[in-house]
Formats: sequence, C-alpha cells, structure tokens
Amino acid sequence: MILSDRISLKPNALEVVRLNEWLDRKFTESGLDRSLAADLKLCLNEIVANLISYSFKQTPDPLMVIDVTLRQDSAAATVSDNGPYFDLREWTSAKDRDLMTGELGGFGIALIKERASQIDYTRVDGMNRLRIVCEATNA
Repeated sequence: MILSDRISLKPNALEVVRLNEWLDRKFTESGLDRSLAADLKLCLNEIVANLISYSFKQTPDPLMVIDVTLRQDSAAATVSDNGPYFDLREWTSAKDRDLMTGELGGFGIALIKERASQIDYTRVDGMNRLRIVCEATNA
C-alpha cells in the first residue's frame, strides 16, 4: 500500500504534538514498519523543532508544509518552508564531539543524517524544500 498525505503547521511547539498524532495515524493506516516510522518521525521532529526555534524569527508569514509518502519499504517526507536558506547537508560538526563535552548545536542534524537514507534540498521561489527518505535495510 502507498499512502500520501500533507499537513500544514504553524511555527509553535503545540504543532509538534499535532504532527506526531498525524504521523502516528498515517503510519498505522499505511502499515509502515515500526523502525521506518520511528526513523522518519525522529527526522521530522528534529526538522520541525529547528524550524520553530531558529528559522522564522524574521519571517513575516511563516509557512511549514509536510508531505509524506509511505510505502512498504520506505518512508519519505518533504518539508517545505519559507524561512531563510538553510541546507542541512552543508552542516558539518566538529570531530570527536559528544553530548557531555561538545559545544551545543548540531546534534539533531547529526541524527537526521544518521537515520535518513537520502537527503535532498532545493530552494525555489523563496521556499526551502527538504526531502528525507528512510529506507528499510536488508541485513
């Protein structure tokens, strides 16, 4: 089964709860593997939290839309927003950082890069479009 859907969010913390409830319903409807669902949910929570925390401070009418496509062996999401340019693929963290001794920042991006099988980014007409794909591993 392939399930595709969309949700629009306002840039506030309460919307993260609504996003997670929506995702849980979509994961159940699609029968998506729990591991893939957990990976995509983690990535989306990190992305949305970063957008809410950092991206919209100078944006007059903030817009955040998430499109998901769920398949048996993959879960994909495209996050579109009108915040400033930010391509998380360009973020590099210092080597040998850890949660106890490292400088704050970037750990969520590191988690996204670790859990996602594919990350694509484009900016078109003032909109960021970040696509995350989590695929089943054949171990």
